[in-house]
Amino acid sequence: MTGIIPYLVFPGTCKEAMKFYAQVLNGEIISMKTFSDSPIEVPNDYQNRIFDSELHAEKIRIKASDDLPNHSVTIGNNISLFVTFTDKTFREEVFKKLSESGKILFPLEKDFGMVKDKFDIQWMLVTDH
Repeated sequence: MTGIIPYLVFPGTCKEAMKFYAQVLNGEIISMKTFSDSPIEVPNDYQNRIFDSELHAEKIRIKASDDLPNHSVTIGNNISLFVTFTDKTFREEVFKKLSESGKILFPLEKDFGMVKDKFDIQWMLVTDH
């Protein structure tokens, strides 16, 4: 095993969320496919929702999609993303951006901070020694 890739599911906000995360983490969306590009049949109003996407930012990989019509997602605290930083200043910048329109769950102190962003995703940000 080389690592964990979190897979996030959104209620129709996947594209917006992935663009936000790419900007915050100085990353790049390397793939974003809609349900219209997938083998899954969905109603017309789901055709432009995201079937699968992937973001790369240094050593971080995040995969995400929107929910299916018969499998609605409930936004909440069902996942946390644990991210290690070597640059303390960059970690502080990311924490600040994620907490805007979000909620600080554990203040950024010493080498750890936890925040719930505006999409209700929990982030644990640590500094690697």
